[in-house]
Amino acid sequence: MKKILEIENLTVSFDGFKALNNLNFSMNPGELRVIIGPNGAGKTTFLDVITGKVQPTKGRVLFKGKNLKKIPEYKIARMGIGRKFQTPRVYLNLTVRENLDLVCNHNKNVFSTLFKPPKSVESRTVGGLLETIGLEAKANAPAELLSHGEKQRLEIGMLVAQSPDLLLVDEPAAGLTDEETENVGALLLSLAESHSIIAIEHDMEFVRQIANNKVTVLHQGSVLCEGTMDEIQNDPKVIEVYLGKAPSITPEQMNILRIAVSMAWADGNFTPEQMNVILSRLSREFAIDTEHQYSLQQELQNYLAKNIPLEELVPKLKNFGEKERVLKLSYEIIRSNKMNRQEIEVYQKLLKLLDLPDDIVEQVETEIEAKYK
Repeated sequence: MKKILEIENLTVSFDGFKALNNLNFSMNPGELRVIIGPNGAGKTTFLDVITGKVQPTKGRVLFKGKNLKKIPEYKIARMGIGRKFQTPRVYLNLTVRENLDLVCNHNKNVFSTLFKPPKSVESRTVGGLLETIGLEAKANAPAELLSHGEKQRLEIGMLVAQSPDLLLVDEPAAGLTDEETENVGALLLSLAESHSIIAIEHDMEFVRQIANNKVTVLHQGSVLCEGTMDEIQNDPKVIEVYLGKAPSITPEQMNILRIAVSMAWADGNFTPEQMNVILSRLSREFAIDTEHQYSLQQELQNYLAKNIPLEELVPKLKNFGEKERVLKLSYEIIRSNKMNRQEIEVYQKLLKLLDLPDDIVEQVETEIEAKYK
């Protein structure tokens, strides 16, 4: 069987640092391949090279036998490679149907999509996509009203509408509730019946849900190992570098981290400013010494990818001190970036669940506001 994607001896260097190091990889048509690995393993660069965003220092990428070297990104997309980024990129002011109409419309023109009736063939295509992504009931709702998981499914639908042969999906479960994660997983499994898919993911439960064949583990820019989910979970090399490494913070501290992440994910847009606040504050507060502070920042990034409901997290707080610590960190996270309606709503829910005295809440908010004046 001819491979849909072959990567041979691929190296990508940035100022001497090898983001990818002599990497070899291949997959068959119709395969759903999951790629995992710790932060810094080269997963994003891997996708960047396939889509033409980054050129290899050496080696080559073959798509259906054709070398992609020096082919512009837009031409690679037209060849049949579609990419979905981690944060959903949908048109928030358009309805779900209009978002799909826009990519199905061969004119690729916003004016014609919104003000001209769609052709019957395109209308049937949109109807089929709405059914596939499970958003028929919200077809006429503005995309901004969708949950984060629904936006993920909408963008995947927009990607499929372009009829790519190979779908590249970057961390589709990031920031999702358990129910949303299951829905997105079911969607990818359904699409895998007619598409080749590469999914980059951190959430191991999600990987187990969708990995129906082979999982590839990247480490330091190379393929560490490949195999079924059971095989890689029991591989000593994988356990050492990724799966089996327990966090160096306590379960109580991890719970505080999870609540903080809920604040950052409230609007489905986890900004760099918010991540920096979480990593710097928590590493400073939980680290044993300066050296541990740096390593803890790197480690904690692996635990920011999943959004767990506050109702599950807040009851685990053991005392008043932990509640006050959560309040301080959570308010600083949403204050570090321009507050929006979704973040304020989640923060108000947190306040209700914490049930702290009003004077404590006011004192904490005043202290943090003073930092940003």
